[in-house]
Amino acid sequence: MYVKKLTKNGQILLPAAIYRVLGIKDGEFVFIYEEDNQLVVSNLPEDDHLNKCIFRNGKLSIPMELRNILKIDTNTLLLLQAYPEKGFIKIMKFIENQAHNLEHGL
Repeated sequence: MYVKKLTKNGQILLPAAIYRVLGIKDGEFVFIYEEDNQLVVSNLPEDDHLNKCIFRNGKLSIPMELRNILKIDTNTLLLLQAYPEKGFIKIMKFIENQAHNLEHGL
């Protein structure tokens, strides 16, 4: 798991370990959508009508409508977690009790 913030341009830098395990390559389009108050990023969409953004230089842009729905901005800490067996990355708001659980291995 990784904790990140959005850039002022609404982008997030994905750690290489996360995008490599999913096989996302520079210049590819990925699909991003909201599910259960979390962002899901996948290069294997079930619905081609989802928001699509290009993965470039380790970054992807979070569409403004999704940022508004989830109420995230440049001050919001985000938790990134890869699910390679399912082919997606989840991005969720980082909550203080998650920090406590990470520190104590819970």
